[in-house]
Amino acid sequence: MKTSSKLVVTTLTLFGLGACGSAADEIKVTAQKPDVTAPVATIKPGADVSLNSILPKAMVAGDFQTVRLEFSEGYVDGSMSVQVEPSAGLRLFGGSSSKSFDMSQSGPHSWNIDVAADTDGVYFLNVFATANDMPRSFSVRINIGTVTQKMFDDAMPADGELTDGGKVRALDATETIK
Repeated sequence: MKTSSKLVVTTLTLFGLGACGSAADEIKVTAQKPDVTAPVATIKPGADVSLNSILPKAMVAGDFQTVRLEFSEGYVDGSMSVQVEPSAGLRLFGGSSSKSFDMSQSGPHSWNIDVAADTDGVYFLNVFATANDMPRSFSVRINIGTVTQKMFDDAMPADGELTDGGKVRALDATETIK
């Protein structure tokens, strides 16, 4: 009964409002149910930095290959420092494992890094960026030679399995809450 009485009050209110306006005025009322299935976006604290990695189509064991890292950031000035650390079995050729970029210059900021591994497998190039005194980290998967699921599982061992068959992989992390 409460629903019916609310509907009557709403209808009378709308007719009353319509009577106040001119004959040319039209009142449209649409009721929408809130979308409770829409995902809620959360933003992880850290530097406003994103990474795009460009890898060769085929990477061969024993040969150095160039991996291009392109950094985009949301700052108008300052400097961004980036450090790379290869996973076990992946080597960097020449140069340094760190680089700085002037954020007052428009991006993306590019860095070509030569990497090699002696055997086929899955490797990772871990990238640590600091901009505006805030950190951001990435991991670039690098497939050398012919890669199998077993090679990936060996590179990233699972700590458990989900009900849908997916793998759980716990990664070390440190978070400081201020």
